[in-house]
Amino acid sequence: MGLYEERLARVRAAVNLEPVDRVPHLSAGPAAMAAYSKVPLKDYVSDMELNCTANIKYVNDFNMDGTQAPIFDPNILFLQWFSPIVLPGEGSVGENELWQVHEKEVMSEDDYDKILENGYDEWRVDFLTKKYDAFNKSKKYFDYYPTALKRHKEAGIPSFVDGVFQSPFESLCGARSLETFLIDDLMESPEKVEKVFEKVHEFNMKSYIAQIENPETRPIGVWVGGWRGTPSMLNTEMFEQYSWKYMRELIDLCIQYDIIPLCHLDSNWDNGLEYFKTIPAKKAIVSLDGKTDMYLAKEILGGHSCIMGDVPAEMLAFAKPEKVYAYASKLIKDIGPTGYIMCSGCDVPFNADFENVKMMQKAVEDSAVK
Repeated sequence: MGLYEERLARVRAAVNLEPVDRVPHLSAGPAAMAAYSKVPLKDYVSDMELNCTANIKYVNDFNMDGTQAPIFDPNILFLQWFSPIVLPGEGSVGENELWQVHEKEVMSEDDYDKILENGYDEWRVDFLTKKYDAFNKSKKYFDYYPTALKRHKEAGIPSFVDGVFQSPFESLCGARSLETFLIDDLMESPEKVEKVFEKVHEFNMKSYIAQIENPETRPIGVWVGGWRGTPSMLNTEMFEQYSWKYMRELIDLCIQYDIIPLCHLDSNWDNGLEYFKTIPAKKAIVSLDGKTDMYLAKEILGGHSCIMGDVPAEMLAFAKPEKVYAYASKLIKDIGPTGYIMCSGCDVPFNADFENVKMMQKAVEDSAVK
């Protein structure tokens, strides 16, 4: 068994809640990967070959078991969020400063009517190409992606996020801006918004199926995201109506095609963990970002779904290495070792102390079966 197969088998065993020789560890945080290789962010986001090289070095130097993305370009965020992106070196953003999402109202209420009258596909193409040239800006990313996957596989690194599946809530919230979307749209025009959601979701599902139906190029896993449509943002009725029902269909789609849904749950999901008990057992990764109670997640989902996370970003940036080691070791003992994957809570931050990243892996290796 080669290194790639060994790492892939270790992660699959964790998802299946099977015993492992050691807890798997996945990378997250493209900006940190650039910083580790001392690559300025402007160069990192403009040169996909350099981007890929830095990512491979990071994963293999820390002896991790896989990555959540072989390359990264902030321009793809616009395709997900519909909010303008400012890259390093643009405007007031320095060449080695983090890219920014400038969320503002770029979609009007009249656009809802256009979607209902003419279809989401027509509106989306007009919005993304004529207004923002979004596909052209992200072309280098999509052109290089197959090469990046090939290079990672040759380096022994499985990629567990080769697509992002999301509910209509996320892109429409980004396009309308948070306050406008919640107050003016969901509160004032719920029936119209739900009809728009149905149009968007129908298009998304067809698009996602087209991405995964070829077994030769089918991904190992995809992100199923929960960023804004969370149970801490919405009341139970709204969460079920506008977020969970779509998210659940995306999870089911992944499982239907034997793809691991990596449920990336930003924010606090304490009140939403029970929903994941309704999906088939031993199929998904529930990835937590430091805001959800890991012990509550273990209580509810232990023996049902694999849990991933959640060494907090602030700890990786500012804590002493011994504190990170103790925290990571406790996660392995209390949340794992079965059905658990070591990872940062969301991304390793740009200003991380890499001795702290090393401590996460040291905790993994020290807990390995001898």
